[in-house]
Amino acid sequence: MRLYTTAISAARRARLGPDDVVVAGVSGGPDSCALMRVLGIARNDTRFGFRVQPAHLMHDFRGQETRDDADFVRRMWPDCIFDEVDVAAYQRQSGVSSFEQAARDVRYGFLAKVARQVGARLVAVGHTADDLAETVLLHVARGSGLHGLRGMRELDPWPYPEALNNGDGHERELHVWRPLIDLTRHHTISYCRNYGIDYRDDSTNYMRDFARNRVRLDIMPAFKEQLNPRIADALGRISRTAAAQVDYMERQADLLWPRIVPQPASDDGSLRLDRPALAETHPALQHILLRRAWVAVTGHEHRLTERHLAAMSHAVTDPGSGQVIQLPRGYQLVVDSRWATLFGPGRRDDCPYPEPVREFRLTLPWGPIAIAVTRRDGWEVTAQAVPVSPGTSLDTKNPLTAYLSSQALAEGATVRTWQPGDRMQPLGMSGTRKLQDIFTDARVPRHWRERVPLVVTPRGIAWIVGGRIADWAAVRLEDGEAAATLIRFETLPDIPEPA
Repeated sequence: MRLYTTAISAARRARLGPDDVVVAGVSGGPDSCALMRVLGIARNDTRFGFRVQPAHLMHDFRGQETRDDADFVRRMWPDCIFDEVDVAAYQRQSGVSSFEQAARDVRYGFLAKVARQVGARLVAVGHTADDLAETVLLHVARGSGLHGLRGMRELDPWPYPEALNNGDGHERELHVWRPLIDLTRHHTISYCRNYGIDYRDDSTNYMRDFARNRVRLDIMPAFKEQLNPRIADALGRISRTAAAQVDYMERQADLLWPRIVPQPASDDGSLRLDRPALAETHPALQHILLRRAWVAVTGHEHRLTERHLAAMSHAVTDPGSGQVIQLPRGYQLVVDSRWATLFGPGRRDDCPYPEPVREFRLTLPWGPIAIAVTRRDGWEVTAQAVPVSPGTSLDTKNPLTAYLSSQALAEGATVRTWQPGDRMQPLGMSGTRKLQDIFTDARVPRHWRERVPLVVTPRGIAWIVGGRIADWAAVRLEDGEAAATLIRFETLPDIPEPA
C-alpha cells in the first residue's frame, strides 16, 4: 500500500498526463526496480497514463559484472535504451578530480540525451531518503552553505546545461524527478523481497574508496548507534528547512537581480555585476546572487563552493579594486571600482599592458642624436630630446607619453616593473608614498600593477608609465626654456625579442 500511495501522490505532484514521457534511469538494483514498479502503478492509473522509457548506462570499469547487470536490465525491461561509456577516459579528458563526479557527469549526460530523443520533460531516478541523508551529510563535511544542506528535492531543475527539444522546434525544460525520496532503502529492498522481484547488487556499493560509500557503510551506522537512531529523518528535516529558506532568498534575489545585473551576458560570455549595489546587499543574498551569476555564465552550479563564494563576496565588499578571484575551470571574477565581472576561460585580457618586462636599460638621446628607440618585451620606447618654453603645453593627451626633465635623466634610466617596498615622490608632494597606495588611489586593478612599466633612475622612480611623474623629474618652465626628454611607450607585442 505504501508504494501505491507514493506512486499516485508523486505523479500528481509532477502533474503528469497522457502526453508525457518519463525517462527512468535504471541500474538493476532494488531502488531502480522499485522505481519502475512505482512508475508502472502511476502510468496505469487513468488519471495519468504517461509513457515510461527505461535507460541504462554501462560504466566500463566493473568487467563482467557490468555485462551481467546489462543482461538483467534487458530481461526486465526489453524496451530499455542502452549506452556504454569509459568513465576513467572521460575523467582524464575533462580534468575532473573525482571519479564519482565523473561518473555522475556521464550518467546525467546520457539520460539527457535519451530525454531529447523521446521528448521527455522528466527523468526519474531511484534516489531514496537514505540518499538524501547521505548527500546532506557529505555537504556538511565539505562546509556547504544552505544550497548544499538543501540536498535533493523530489523535483529539481536539471543539474547540467541541457536543453530539450520535443520535436516541434520548442525547447522544454528538463527536471530530475525522485518519486522515492520519502521512502528508505529498507522500503525498496523489502518491497522487492516481499513481491519476489529479483534485483542486482552492485559490488561498487561496498567499495570504501568512494566517499559516499564510507558515509553509507561507516558514518551513518555510527550516528544511528551513538547519537540518533533516526539520523536519516533528522537530516531530511534539515534538508527541508534549508530548501524553504533557499526558496525564500531566491525570491528576494529575483527582485534584486535586474539592479545587480543591468545587462545580460556579453557576446564573449562575460557578465557584469553592479559592485556598489551588490556590496550593500546582505551577505546571505550576495552568495545567492553570485551563485546565480555563476550559473548564468557556466550553465550549472557544479564545482562552485562556499569558499569560492566567500572569496567573491569579500572581493566585492573590500574597499580596494583590481582583485581577481580564480574560480573553477579557468573562470575569474575581476573586481574594479564599478563592476564585478565574471569572465570565462580564455577571456580577452583587459590589461592594456603587455606581459611584465624584465628590467632593461633605456636608450636616451645623446649629443647630436636627438631620438633614441628601445625595443624590449612588447614595448617600443621612443625618447626624443626637445626644447620646451613657457608656452609649451606639457599635456601629451596620451597616458603612455610624458615629458621628463633631461637633467633628471642625466645619469641614465632603466625600465622595470613594481617591486615590494617601491616608493616615489609624486609631483606636487614633498614626501614619498608607497606605489601600492598610489595605484590604489588611481584605481589601477591589482592584476594590472605587475605589468605597469616604471622609468627608474639612480635617484628613484621618475615616472609610472600611464600615471604619476616624480616631482624631481618634472619639467620646470618657471625659469624660461628648459631641456626636456619626451618619452613615448607603444605596445608592439609582435616585435621579436633581441638576441
